[in-house]
Amino acid sequence: MTHGFSLAAVSLALTATLLLMVNGCHAQPESAMKRYDLDRGGHSVRLPKPLREISGLTTAPDGRVFAHNDERGVVYRIDPMTGSILSWFHLGRTVVTEDFEGIAATKSRMYMVTSGGEIYEFRRAGEGQRVEYRIHRTPLDRDNDVEGLCYDARSNSLLLACKGDAGKGFKDSRAVYSFSLKDRKLRAKPRFVLDEGRLNDEARGKHFRPSGIERHPFTGTFFLLAAEGESLAEISPDGSIIAQHKLPKDRHPQAEGITFLPNGDMLISDEGKKSGTLTIYSYQK
Repeated sequence: MTHGFSLAAVSLALTATLLLMVNGCHAQPESAMKRYDLDRGGHSVRLPKPLREISGLTTAPDGRVFAHNDERGVVYRIDPMTGSILSWFHLGRTVVTEDFEGIAATKSRMYMVTSGGEIYEFRRAGEGQRVEYRIHRTPLDRDNDVEGLCYDARSNSLLLACKGDAGKGFKDSRAVYSFSLKDRKLRAKPRFVLDEGRLNDEARGKHFRPSGIERHPFTGTFFLLAAEGESLAEISPDGSIIAQHKLPKDRHPQAEGITFLPNGDMLISDEGKKSGTLTIYSYQK
């Protein structure tokens, strides 16, 4: 008895399998942005006076939330529900003063970045303590104007979002660079090169200028926040823009920081004239 498998049938089956493999490799991840009601949802609280000019926001692997302002190397642990300061510590014997623009946390270390691309590495400390720090200098400078920092566990790297110049050869683009925590070096080419025109089309005003970045804990996509442009973009791990939404103008006058709680809830911090604010958006399953 023979089986009626023709060469053509086998070839067709192999082709179909290859197409499925290729399409699967390039399939975009599900957008997490649709899980948040950015227009009508969200609950805002006022932040204490030390965080009026809140600049960076991060969630440590244990779920604790930390923030800093943009002038001093003081790290505040805050209650994400009330915005109150639970504890604080500072960098150096005397508090370091710099233009700090972002903060990120791993299991064992914390990092802050300046607008000139300098990365401060230090350990987490207790109430009122001071910590020693190490500075990693990168080729980025104030022309690049780094405004966001986050940790990407998948690549064991820090991602630095540039508000300014994307780098040589990347005209009309916004760039996110990668700093490897394995060799403590910045990769020469950006991790993401994003079309500025497309970002501007969905922004409020003329320009989308990043002010914060964070990795979503469930989808692995990256949320790119823009104070100037008043919008939020979602980027796939391969650098494609998969979603973008304008932020409510009355709730987000100057959105500077973004992070996610372990349950998926999103936090966005804003500088204010009288006080900073923290807004929480529930993750809708």
